[in-house]
Amino acid sequence: MTASGSAVAPLGMVAAFRWEVSALLRRQPDVSRLGNHRFRFGLKGTPVVLAIAGAGAKNAHRAACDLNRNFSVAGLISIGFAGGLRESVGAGELVLAEEVIEEATGEHFPCQSGLLPIDSGRQGSLLCAAAVVNSVTEKRALERRWGALAVDMESGGVARASKEMGLPFAALKSITDVSDRSIAIDFQRCQSDDGGLSSWKIVREGMASPRGIRDLWRLAGSSRRAAGRLAVALCSV
Repeated sequence: MTASGSAVAPLGMVAAFRWEVSALLRRQPDVSRLGNHRFRFGLKGTPVVLAIAGAGAKNAHRAACDLNRNFSVAGLISIGFAGGLRESVGAGELVLAEEVIEEATGEHFPCQSGLLPIDSGRQGSLLCAAAVVNSVTEKRALERRWGALAVDMESGGVARASKEMGLPFAALKSITDVSDRSIAIDFQRCQSDDGGLSSWKIVREGMASPRGIRDLWRLAGSSRRAAGRLAVALCSV
């Protein structure tokens, strides 16, 4: 028996924020809360434990390690939102990573996409950056340097935890913003006490200017679509 009380070791999933997986949780007929930031449910007969880690690779790494320590997981999956780096990657599109590249170190972490046999999604490299990438200029520079389809802030932390513990790893991301649009929000001013991002600070910063309000509205809509697409893909497994 595993620590979760199941004869089958669960998959461990790590997301940054609740809103990334809200649509997924609503689709589950039997969700158990395991404290404030963990959930247990099943996807087509496979047990899953999900942790909401907060933003950033350090928080994701900590959450992934905690999942394995408490539930002896069979593998770890980074799920949630990402920004598009390649022009052909559209909002709401799914990216099933073939590898995760950690920008800070240049390390490449291979993915085992078979952990999530979804029937849709672009496959390619996912870049894990240390900060939100919100300008078109920076997005294009990152795509040229790394050749990645998309960028997030958490997948590298889950990938590193998987490597340390000898567990299979996968990453599935849904795109919320595209490469040819900048976001008029200073995310450096939106950091939380744990080094991640504060959702209420993002709203406050966005409301400070007409462009920020426009981008908040656009991001809210694209986030709903991205969360829905992620849920449909996972629930069809």
